[in-house]
Amino acid sequence: AKFSELKDDDKNVTIEVAVVSYIPKIQTVRGEERQIAYGWVEDSPWEGERERWDFTDWGDHSQNLTPGSVVRLEGVSVNFWNDRRSININRPSRVTVLKEGGQPVTKISDEPVPISEAGEAEGIVSVVARVLSKKDDQIVKKDGSGTLDIVRGRLADPSGTIGFISWRDFNHEVGSLIKIDRAQIRRFRETPEINIGDLTKIEPFHDSSFASMDDLQSVNRSKISELRDGARDIEITVQVENWQARTFTNADGEERTVRSGDVMDPTGRCRLTSWGEMNPEPGAFLHLKGARVQFWQGSPDLVIDSAEQVVDLSEPPWEAIDPADHWVEVDLTELVNGGSRRGIRTSGTVVAIANNSGIIERCPECRRVMRDGECAEHGPQRGEEDVRLRFVLDDGISNASTLIGKEATEALTGMDQGQIRDAIDANTRAGFIATLRERFLARKLHINGRAMVDAQGAILMADSVDVDTRTPEEAANEVMTRWGVVL
Repeated sequence: AKFSELKDDDKNVTIEVAVVSYIPKIQTVRGEERQIAYGWVEDSPWEGERERWDFTDWGDHSQNLTPGSVVRLEGVSVNFWNDRRSININRPSRVTVLKEGGQPVTKISDEPVPISEAGEAEGIVSVVARVLSKKDDQIVKKDGSGTLDIVRGRLADPSGTIGFISWRDFNHEVGSLIKIDRAQIRRFRETPEINIGDLTKIEPFHDSSFASMDDLQSVNRSKISELRDGARDIEITVQVENWQARTFTNADGEERTVRSGDVMDPTGRCRLTSWGEMNPEPGAFLHLKGARVQFWQGSPDLVIDSAEQVVDLSEPPWEAIDPADHWVEVDLTELVNGGSRRGIRTSGTVVAIANNSGIIERCPECRRVMRDGECAEHGPQRGEEDVRLRFVLDDGISNASTLIGKEATEALTGMDQGQIRDAIDANTRAGFIATLRERFLARKLHINGRAMVDAQGAILMADSVDVDTRTPEEAANEVMTRWGVVL
């Protein structure tokens, strides 16, 4: 069934849906406090256009209604109110999981959880934490009718830190220890935040053994490998690889200068963008405070608004990193289950080679790959020829699509762009793909590059590729030596 086929008073409905969100709340029903939940579901989860409806879960099906999952609902009913239809999932309703989603939504409890656990949760949580920072802020209402006063800040306990946003007065000083009951975890892009609303209870908490502000400062310092899109109030130390300034005219006709460059730490690389005047030398070490993270070309980009957020360190915090050889080894499974990163090295076995590998055409306007002479954004174009391979790598647990650009492809295949074109013309594209599969299928590759990770999976963008030349016997001996196996 589809939502469009349902009537206002339908009962005992069976339908397959994708779960978009699941938000628990406490509601008084017939004089008794009960946990219910609401959220969004979409029909046609497997193909075609989807329609989104609200739902209410009256039967505590939180273990099966996880965001990202696909489920079959049986015995549900249609609710019609205010000219809108929604789904009621009742106590006797049956929920069958057809495709697993994320972590089950945490049941509402006044028992505090560590911040590290709260950051992985969905829904309502309680925490005990110190206020690391706070500042008054304003946001513009979605309808443009005005602004809302809010308070932003950061909380910490020995397990980690998390940002918060308060939609009401927040009269607790930096350094104070507080207990927050029934706050909601929401995600801004990839970053969890504690949302404090009218139903949230905040009170001072007394625990002489709780970590001090000085102890929590180390917990608050981030590494590049930990950066996630949407994170705010970041404190981090980086080494500058390069730096440049660019002047442009904004929409208001004002001339502005933005400064940016590549930066590193022992865990990886990222971009740093500054809207304040600063001109660090390559190799300089910078300590940033109050930075925020946004995506740039599919990976995290640190952003600061003022040079006052930067301290140029005279004492290097680590031995200077050589940018020419800075690739951080990360297991493929760790990459797939983590966030987008640059400057990584990973390995996997080639399990598939896409049929569109080889010569491709790119749109001259946006550089997207064209199909049948058309760009999805700019329509029919005279494309610019380029080279790209598309593999799927697998480490036995996880897999990721891998895009190999022109330079890396030419180095890997030993063929330049003209030779690849000639091979396709002589043997057809199918013949060229067959040759690639004969050479690389089931071979282990080492990839240097970056990983772009979202809800759809992981894509590796390879800057360079090496084929593992070890024999099976050599690989087995290396594993045995690593784990101390003696036969």
